[in-house]
Amino acid sequence: MKNMLNFGMVGCGEISVANLRAIQNLDNTRVVMVMDHNEELALSLAEMADCRVTLDFNEILTAKEVEAVCFSTPHDLHASMGIQAAEAGKHIVMEKPLANTLEDAHRLVQACHENDVKLSVPYVYRYNYNIIKARELVQGGAIGKIIAVEIHWISEKPESYWMTGFTGRGGQSGWRKSKQRSGGGVLMMNCIHFFDYIDYISGLVPIKYYSQYDTFLTDVEVEDYFAGTVRFNNGALGSILAGSKMVGGRYPDELRGVRFYGEHGQIVIGDPGPLWLYSTENTSDSQAGGWTAVTPALELEARPQEQPADSPRTRFMRGFVEAVLENREPPISGEDAYRSLETVMRLYENTGPD
Repeated sequence: MKNMLNFGMVGCGEISVANLRAIQNLDNTRVVMVMDHNEELALSLAEMADCRVTLDFNEILTAKEVEAVCFSTPHDLHASMGIQAAEAGKHIVMEKPLANTLEDAHRLVQACHENDVKLSVPYVYRYNYNIIKARELVQGGAIGKIIAVEIHWISEKPESYWMTGFTGRGGQSGWRKSKQRSGGGVLMMNCIHFFDYIDYISGLVPIKYYSQYDTFLTDVEVEDYFAGTVRFNNGALGSILAGSKMVGGRYPDELRGVRFYGEHGQIVIGDPGPLWLYSTENTSDSQAGGWTAVTPALELEARPQEQPADSPRTRFMRGFVEAVLENREPPISGEDAYRSLETVMRLYENTGPD
């Protein structure tokens, strides 16, 4: 069995640094080539990776030493570039979302199956210890049948974010502002993570959707506020309240994140913050009838220039690499990523009357 996987990296902007650090934390991977149309960015990442650099995507596709490609590109390029990589026989790590449309996402998943390559999306929240513990609690029956799920995500993104991201790496790109290029705002860029890990924790999948959203305080084409509801496949209700330009941001000590309501209690997954459990039953983690902080704190995703050796992103990358080397499905599959994108797109489509 092969014991090393060689990566090419496409897109050398903000998130590429986090992906590079995660790959470098593994002893069975190396980055052999990076690519971006922006020469300054490409040279910068190549220096960090100590590898070859190219401005031509075709060189990534034809390089025999490149066995997998990690994409950190604007959303509208995901499907077309990913399909080309699959057809060239490259395994794929595709930054979320899988694509901008369900049709393109389906085409990408199919291309990977047809060309026998692995596809995964770094929904790294799954690798937070809080999420892993919440899954254990829910599947172990700590709160019984789930009857409701609440998503609450409030932020005040700076105006500069829409042109340069959080770190400023990548210059004045502006693709995040465009509906056509990004696919959406706070729902697509942020809440899609929650839909992925709700599925992972509970197996609940939305089957009915309703929403209202608008752009109030940001000079962009995508929404900066979203409110919606879903009905899950077990009958449970879900509510989503999210804003990327809420003046004042989160009020002090507010727990943003996801809350599960069950017939025997609640689980609150703070973002950031501890995982809290209330159960009417005694569990190995709590006494019946009281709130317990089950884990001390949610692991925050490190900033792109910092990627600890045991970070969620590193653990994601390790799982993908091991799946490729052992020729099995990655822990987060293309189908998994399709489901979270489908929830986002159905919510965008199912709006009530103004």
